[in-house]
Amino acid sequence: MKVFWRLLGFLRPYRWGVIASLVLATVAMASGVVIPYLVGRAVDQIRVGELVLWPLALAIVGAGIGRMLFSAVRRVVAGRVSLGVEYDLRGRVYGHLQSLELGYFDTQQTGQLMSRATVDLQAVRFFLGYGLVFIVQALVTLVVAAAVMIAVNPGLAAIALSTSPLVVVAAARYGRLNRPAAQEVQQRIAELTAEAEENVSGVRVVKAFAREERQLGRFRHAVGRVFEQSMVSTRLRAFYNPLIAFLPQISLAAVLLVGGGQAASGTITLGEFVAFFFYVTLLAGPMRMLGVSLGMAQRAIASGARMFEVLDREPRLSAPPGAPPLPPGEGRVELRGVSFAHENGAEVLRNVDLDVAPGRTVALVGATGAGKTTLVNLIPRLYDPTAGELRVDGADIRSVDTA
Repeated sequence: MKVFWRLLGFLRPYRWGVIASLVLATVAMASGVVIPYLVGRAVDQIRVGELVLWPLALAIVGAGIGRMLFSAVRRVVAGRVSLGVEYDLRGRVYGHLQSLELGYFDTQQTGQLMSRATVDLQAVRFFLGYGLVFIVQALVTLVVAAAVMIAVNPGLAAIALSTSPLVVVAAARYGRLNRPAAQEVQQRIAELTAEAEENVSGVRVVKAFAREERQLGRFRHAVGRVFEQSMVSTRLRAFYNPLIAFLPQISLAAVLLVGGGQAASGTITLGEFVAFFFYVTLLAGPMRMLGVSLGMAQRAIASGARMFEVLDREPRLSAPPGAPPLPPGEGRVELRGVSFAHENGAEVLRNVDLDVAPGRTVALVGATGAGKTTLVNLIPRLYDPTAGELRVDGADIRSVDTA
């Protein structure tokens, strides 16, 4: 739930758009809830021989037009919120990546980072822009329809709503089972993206050594892993979504039997029975929408957790607060007892002393992997030495702002 609440924080700049979207969704659903009542009134008027039905017909058309218009505006507002969240997320993720030191990228696959900045970001964007509204819209429809049914006939309402606890249990169980499955799907998609990126960026090497078939086999293996894990989520969705949609049908059959008997005996009017029947069928759509939206929420939480792994990584080579800029000078470079080891513990440099005077050219000679490039990368502070100090024009490179 911590990830969920952190994701909601991205909606803060668009809170008025979110509120407007929720209000529009509520009004649109309320317009739809009125229609069964109007149909029931029309049926009762026909039974008593009242043939002036055009006011009710106009009211039904008006409710339908109102629902259409409010839904259209809501989609525009929700789309604007969704795209705004995507804009902000992209800027924040890419901006944070730019602030991280080179050593971080040495330990990460480029494809993994690209997946977090694209695939995972899209999953979060769709939920915050649309899925959240769908959930609220479904809940509003259920509450309003339930209130109207209770007002019309409390007994039939109890029968119609009797399967609601089962729907809640099924939805909760689906969410609990699908969350780890969704997380694994996102991870395997990231692995697939990394595999594709490495193949494309290294295509010259692949062709130079005629390794096309081997790389194709590796890519097919990665695709197969995505397929297998996606099928786990698909099987869960294939069972729980139809189940959630089916449970209201049990209530529908019970209402048909009990309500039909009451209408036949005159306990309720035929119009009340028809209206009530429409309300029960109206519950099926929100129930189905709730199942789909919960799946969307699980994917967003899984993707959000992967995004926060990047965003929560603090830069390790930032300048101290209030650090002065690098002083002007001729470019003297001094290394005093410098050692360097990568995060995996492999030591590359040990106790290196070097003094390069301004204007002097120094050649670094050694075998591949001896640390020549690493030593040069210390000067612009792409890495920090693990021991010793590096000075440029007399200033310790870690105590000044090199930006």
